[in-house]
Amino acid sequence: MYRAGKGGHAVSPPKASLDRIEWVVISDDMSPILEKLKFLLGDDIFSDEHWRAFLDEVGRYSETVEQEARALQASSKVLLAIIDLIPVAFFVKDHESRFFLMNRACEDQWGMSFAQLRGTDGSEFFPPDQMEQFLATDRSIFESRKSVEFEETFWSAAKQCDRIGQTFKRPMYDTNGDPQYLVCVTLDITEQKIAQSKLADSEKKLQALATTDFLTGLSNHRQFTTRLSDEFNRVQRFGGQHGSILMLDLDLFKQINDTHGHATGDAVLKHFAQLVRKALRKIDIAGRVGGEEFAIILPGTDSVGAQRFAERLREVVASIPLVQDGKTISVTVSIGIATMGPPDSNGEETLLRSDEALYRAKENGRNRVELAEALKH
Repeated sequence: MYRAGKGGHAVSPPKASLDRIEWVVISDDMSPILEKLKFLLGDDIFSDEHWRAFLDEVGRYSETVEQEARALQASSKVLLAIIDLIPVAFFVKDHESRFFLMNRACEDQWGMSFAQLRGTDGSEFFPPDQMEQFLATDRSIFESRKSVEFEETFWSAAKQCDRIGQTFKRPMYDTNGDPQYLVCVTLDITEQKIAQSKLADSEKKLQALATTDFLTGLSNHRQFTTRLSDEFNRVQRFGGQHGSILMLDLDLFKQINDTHGHATGDAVLKHFAQLVRKALRKIDIAGRVGGEEFAIILPGTDSVGAQRFAERLREVVASIPLVQDGKTISVTVSIGIATMGPPDSNGEETLLRSDEALYRAKENGRNRVELAEALKH
């Protein structure tokens, strides 16, 4: 193609000038060039002078686009570098839960590189049950269009064990409202959870020390008194309810200590406590309230039921001696029973009446059960 130049001579675009087009960057927006061409259009547009002006303008525009591209690329590198500096796991998934971006902390936490996970959903690296949960959660978040924070378990190849993560996920959508990306942050809180568990165990142990008799494992005197008050309040609150209190004392326990020693005496106390535990229902409460004195609360039990329970326990204790170091040590128990009633103003009064009944059992020959005197209204 050619146009007639000044003087009628045919003028072709110079080859040297055409070579400059090789580095022109094509853009969707060519308006700056077209605007410039408005004053260049004419019969002599391809004259050597105007042709060079045109190429110069294209060159300047190309340089501008190239500079902007380099700046954008540099900005992207800076952004990625900043993301890599984040000290917690940061990753981005696409709308099909495939990994699109991942920082170094995430690689360290999972023990997997971005090169391994890129473009995959991670099903080759995480256990099936975890993958099922991951994908279900991602779908739910995209559907809800809400950010979510939750705890989850994930496999760490770096640690070769499951870890606990506090995870935040936020969905992103395009201008049409279609799901695009899921921005995720996961903080490994495994050590924190372990510390919390140890703290809870310590608190339980402290609570046990504060409420449990160290030798027998039954409630101590303070805890038993608290539970006694609770039971008395329950009986008072609900009319027609019953509750019985048993006081128990091991017969001739001082002789056991004097004859066999205190270590054997302690073994007898633990043996007795074990027999009591086996006889109790889940709702019953037993406590050690003195050296060889014990007490039992039988919620919802009247005097008849309490006496039946006490006789059964007395027979068990008498029939199962302690066998230790080749020695058989027999023991019996005396029991006094009192049932809670309106004349009692508190649980301690009921306990006192059961103690009086226990005293009569001792006086009447030991190894027996006695009921407290009937209450006078």
